[in-house]
Amino acid sequence: MASLNQLNAWHISCLTAAPLRPDPVNRGRKARGAAVRAFRNPGGGGRGRNGHQRLPWWRRLRRRLYWLLLLAVAGVADLLPVPVGRACGRALARLALLVRPRERAQAAANLAWALPELDDRRRTQLLRASADAAGSNLFDTLVAGRLLDGPAAVTDLPDADGRGLVDLIVAERAAGRAVLVLSGHLGCWELHGAWLGRELAARGAGPLHVVTGTVRNPAVDRWLARRRESLGLSLLRREDGAGPLLACLRSGGVAAILVDQNTAVDSAPVPFFGRPAPTPTGPARLAVGLQATVVVTAMARTVDGRGHEVWHAPPWRAEDAAPRQEQVTACLQWMNSHLEARIRRNPAEWVWYHRRWNVETAPAAPVDKGGS
Repeated sequence: MASLNQLNAWHISCLTAAPLRPDPVNRGRKARGAAVRAFRNPGGGGRGRNGHQRLPWWRRLRRRLYWLLLLAVAGVADLLPVPVGRACGRALARLALLVRPRERAQAAANLAWALPELDDRRRTQLLRASADAAGSNLFDTLVAGRLLDGPAAVTDLPDADGRGLVDLIVAERAAGRAVLVLSGHLGCWELHGAWLGRELAARGAGPLHVVTGTVRNPAVDRWLARRRESLGLSLLRREDGAGPLLACLRSGGVAAILVDQNTAVDSAPVPFFGRPAPTPTGPARLAVGLQATVVVTAMARTVDGRGHEVWHAPPWRAEDAAPRQEQVTACLQWMNSHLEARIRRNPAEWVWYHRRWNVETAPAAPVDKGGS
């Protein structure tokens, strides 16, 4: 069995938030706490009563206002009928598209970078559709519990063998294999996790462990953690180090990680939309080192827009006889190629606002005039 350093399990893209910069795998509890405090309170602002760095008053006020706004939006969402709530979410997202020029420019650059075969008009339409999808998915995230209690909120699409994602995971667990569920910020990923966790628990194959980062706003971070736990998810906090995740997989459990963003973790340039994109290597190292089954999955809204459907790729397993690094590379290429294929099928529901590619350093790729 590989050691913690060999597996490098800390370097894994988190579920929703930006990762901690320090690497506390081999540090003690005191050092880990200092790393978390430094992350939550970057910059100056003096010292608090415990000697910790204190943010300027205006930044503390802004964080508190964001938290209160989140509580207000979540409270209103609970009262709205689903069609009305989704319409409000779309309106909010369109407003954000207008008032956030940096994110709008990043999304436009990503679309031009990833889909050069589209003309400006089609990319502009796709950007607006992406904002609409983000707004609808925001509302569905806030009312995930209510949606899951309703009829046929999520459809588990069968694969070529006639098995849905839940059937596949249950079978892998029954065979004594750990399962690493890899996905991206495609569709309503929070609903995806809540649904999968509930279904696995109902089949006696739970709980679903999700790797989460630390949101910079501590009040929002606590609210989000309580909400996920209330939906039945078992959280693996990054600042707790690699131990809990390794324990989960070594015991044959199921862990879910989002792997489609460019974050400050150990990464390798792996083709994504035909161009090298920094891709976290931690999940692949874990899968190879622990002989875990890898399942790439994604959620998308149904054609009528009322529900969601879950797709999954065939399972990937490391080959015992192959060199470790070759297997890690093969796993990275596997997950990126399948995520890219699903995004191409459903580009409006991917989060284009993240700086996925290092545009200034990546070599130019030939344009595919045939389209996707």
